[in-house]
Amino acid sequence: MAASGWFSMSVHALALLSQNKDGYSSSFIASSVNTHAVFLRRVLKRLVEVGLIETREGRDGGYRLTKLPEDILLSDVYQSMEMGRALAPSPAEPNPMCPVGSGMPTVFEAISIQAQQAILNTLQQYTIADVAKGAIAAGSLAE
Repeated sequence: MAASGWFSMSVHALALLSQNKDGYSSSFIASSVNTHAVFLRRVLKRLVEVGLIETREGRDGGYRLTKLPEDILLSDVYQSMEMGRALAPSPAEPNPMCPVGSGMPTVFEAISIQAQQAILNTLQQYTIADVAKGAIAAGSLAE
């Protein structure tokens, strides 16, 4: 499972890459995300592994999208980052002698599945192009 924040960094990087068909270097992307390039390269590596971006070596190297931003759903990014479930079960083993504890894993699992599906349903409504457009509009309002 990917570390916390990887999904939002992935979306940010993909939205930025959508602005230039030739792509950007990891340093440029990291400056936009405002994180260290070495850390961001781990996120970018995962995006390469799942086929959302590709990398080019050399002086003009960098990263670029492999698909049109209109074709990249946020739900695909979320799932490709192997985010797991939004609601993780308790690491503690509930007491089976307790009336609440004995049924808690079953009830919590059902709620977790429902919450995860709601997240995916929402994310399926947005593309990387939508995020980029919204970020640019929000950025111009902040100026």
